[in-house]
Amino acid sequence: MSIYTKSLSQLGTADLQELLTDRAVENIRLEFKSEVPKKDDTLKKLSSFGNTFGGFLVVGAKAESKDGRIEDLPGVDEESGYKQKVVDWCFNGASPPLIVQVSDPIPAPSGGGKVCYVIHAAESDAAPHFLNGRKGVYVRTDEFSSRFEAQLANDNELRHLFERRKLIRERRDSLLERARKRFDTYAASRHTDVGGHRSNFGPRLELCVVPRFPARPLCDQAQLAPLINEKTLFWRGITFPAAGSSIISQHESAIVLGAAGDDSMFEASVWGMLFYCSKIADDLNPAHIFGIHLHGFVGTTMLFLRHAEVTLQASGNSGPLHIQMTLDGMRGVQWLYGAAGIYTAQGSTLDDRMEFSISVSREELQEKPDDVLKEILKYVFFSVNWPGLIDTEEKLLDLIQMGRRYNTW
Repeated sequence: MSIYTKSLSQLGTADLQELLTDRAVENIRLEFKSEVPKKDDTLKKLSSFGNTFGGFLVVGAKAESKDGRIEDLPGVDEESGYKQKVVDWCFNGASPPLIVQVSDPIPAPSGGGKVCYVIHAAESDAAPHFLNGRKGVYVRTDEFSSRFEAQLANDNELRHLFERRKLIRERRDSLLERARKRFDTYAASRHTDVGGHRSNFGPRLELCVVPRFPARPLCDQAQLAPLINEKTLFWRGITFPAAGSSIISQHESAIVLGAAGDDSMFEASVWGMLFYCSKIADDLNPAHIFGIHLHGFVGTTMLFLRHAEVTLQASGNSGPLHIQMTLDGMRGVQWLYGAAGIYTAQGSTLDDRMEFSISVSREELQEKPDDVLKEILKYVFFSVNWPGLIDTEEKLLDLIQMGRRYNTW
C-alpha cells in the first residue's frame, strides 16, 4: 500500500482510496480513527508506535468491525494549525521528545469538504518515550485485545526499550571520544620535535554539538564536504572554517584542520555531530603575558555555537541537542582582560579539567543563541573561580557584547 512507501507530503486521495480497495486491517503499524483524537489519546497512540516498530495513524477513517478492517473514509472537518499542534504535543508531551510527521489535510474520498490526516511515528531508538505527568510508557500490542492498541509496557518491554536507548547513548559518547583522539593526533604532530619530545599544548576548548539521541545517520559521507564549504561565517576579517584549509575525509566524518587558526579543528559527522576544538591560551603581545584572553574565549565560543546552528539548520537536523563543553589544561592558567591595559585574573586553582553539558533544541539554538551562550558562560566562569564575572544579567550581556566586538560582528 502507498501509505507505507510514499512520503506523507506525496499522499493524496487516491492513496487513501487504496486503503478501502485493499480492505486494510489495523495492525501493529496501522490504526484508523474516525474522529480527531484528543491530546492524551494522540500521545498514547503515537508514542506506542515510536516505542514499538513505528506506524501510521489515519484520522478520518472508520473501522468499527471486530477485526479492525476499514469500512469507510468519511473524513473530518479541517482543523486550522492541526499539523503544528500534533508536532508540539509530541515534542512537549513526551520525554524524550517524540518526533512525528503529519500530512497536510488530504481531501477525503467521500467528498463533502471533509479531509483526512495521516500521522507517522517512526520506530524510535530514543525509546522509551514516557508521557509526561506520570502517564507511563506505551507500546503497541494485541495482548489484551483482538485488535492492536496502545497499552502500558510491562517489565520485559521496558528492559528492551532501555537497552535500545543505552546503545544510542554509547554511540554518542564514542563519537565524541573518536573526535578527541583525532584532535590529539593532530596536536601531537604539531607539537612533537624530531627527537620525539612533545611540548606542552596548553589549555584547550572543546565544544561538541550532537543530537541527544543519534539514532541513525543524517546524511551520506559525500554530503559533508559540500556542507562545510557552503556554511562559513565571517569573523575577525577571515572566514570560518579558514579559507584555504583542506577538508580531509575520515571514517564517517569530514574534518578541517586549522579551522580557526593554528591548533584548531572542526569535524562534521554523518550522525549530526559537530566537534570544535582549539587551543585557547598564548602570549599576549607585546607584553608576552601568557594566559587566556577573556574576549577571545567568549568570541570563539560564540563563533562555534553560531556555526553549529547554521550548519544544523542547513542539514535539516531538528529536535533535542546535547551540547558538551570541555576545558582542559586549565590549572594555574591566568585570564587576561582589559582594553586600555592588560589585567590578569587568577584561573582554576585545583581542577585541571572541567566538563559539563546542557540540553537544548535546535530551534532554541537558532532563536535564542544568547541564552544558550549565557548558560555556558555561567558554567565556565563559576568553574574557574571567577563567579563575580557572571553574577548579574548585565555582566553576562557585557561579556556577550565583548565577544561580538572581538569577532567584529
